[in-house]
Amino acid sequence: MIEFIEEEHLYLYDGIIIPSVSEILHFIFPDKYKNVDEQTLQKKAVYGSKVHEAIECLEQGKTLPELDENQEFSIRQWQYLKEKNNIKVLIQEQMINYGDNYAGRFDMVANVNGYLSLCDIKTTATLDKEYLSWQLSFYELANESMYHTRFDKLYAIWLPKRNCGQLIEIERKSRNELLDVLKKFKESRKEVEE
Repeated sequence: MIEFIEEEHLYLYDGIIIPSVSEILHFIFPDKYKNVDEQTLQKKAVYGSKVHEAIECLEQGKTLPELDENQEFSIRQWQYLKEKNNIKVLIQEQMINYGDNYAGRFDMVANVNGYLSLCDIKTTATLDKEYLSWQLSFYELANESMYHTRFDKLYAIWLPKRNCGQLIEIERKSRNELLDVLKKFKESRKEVEE
């Protein structure tokens, strides 16, 4: 059984804390945000969370949260991409885990132009496809272990501020690549604990 404690951003598997996909990504990309100050990171996180929340509300037929002009533009871009690519949202904000190895929460499973797809919404100024490849592939590995479902495609729904949104296919990492990184991650954690 998987649980999430929001305040501390912790995942528990049968009551024991397990790593998040974000922790594994930090292991792979330790310097990703090295030159970005904490205040800027926090501001960007709040902005992106608001866009995520608005898309979730829109898809559930709920009232949208209050949005600024840029966030409203991002939502219009989402609606354009949705129509252009025949996107039908099936699942949003699903928590998954790969046994007691790691856990996370993916943004969306959707039918995109007839393909069952795992999608991640990004509002960043630049899109890091390599980072997304690892992120979505780890989510897919966990989803496959839980539900025995493999996705046809992996996508980024990229909604940068004041720019046109794009649907970008992301290459998946192989199972062997994922398991190799997971093994190295676990070994590094064990060394720190000793």
